[in-house]
Amino acid sequence: MTSKTEGAVSLLNTMAALWAFVLAFVILADVLGRMVGFSFQGTVELVANSIVAIVFLQFPLTVVRGSFLRSTVIYDAVSDNGRRVIDLLSCLMGLGIFVAIAWGGWSDMITSFRIGEFEGEGALRVPVYPTRAIIFAMSVLSALCYIQLMIRLLGGARLSDFAKPHEQEV
Repeated sequence: MTSKTEGAVSLLNTMAALWAFVLAFVILADVLGRMVGFSFQGTVELVANSIVAIVFLQFPLTVVRGSFLRSTVIYDAVSDNGRRVIDLLSCLMGLGIFVAIAWGGWSDMITSFRIGEFEGEGALRVPVYPTRAIIFAMSVLSALCYIQLMIRLLGGARLSDFAKPHEQEV
C-alpha cells in the first residue's frame, strides 16, 4: 500500500490503542471504586461504546496490511493463481461487508446526531453519536482500503507484499 495510506491508518490504530489504554484505567477505577463502596455512573455505557469504536478504528490498518483473519488450509494447498483468486474474493467479501455497514449505519448516524442520542442514566450519560460516526467513517475508509488493495492485487501484487517483515512467514 502507499505510505500515505498506511501512515494515516496507522495513526487511527495508535489512537485506538491509546483509547484502550485509558479505558483500562477507567475499568480499574470502577472496579476499585466498587470494592470500597463507591460506584461510578456510566462506566458500562462508556466501555460498551468505546470497545466498538476501538475495533472500528483498527479495521483500516488490518485491511491495508492484508492481515485479516483467514484459514490457510485451502490457501496453502492451491497455486499462486488460486491464492490470487482467494485474495480477490476475500477482498470482495470484505468490501461488501463494509459497504453494507456504512449503508445501514448512515441513517442511524444522522438521526443520532439530530436527536443528540445518549446512553445511560444518572450522572454520566454517554453520547452515542460519536461512536456511530466512527462506525460509518471507518466502514467507508475500510471499503476504500479494500478497493485500493484489490487494484494492487489485480496489478500483480500479492498479500504477502503488504506484510511487515516481522509478520511474514519464514
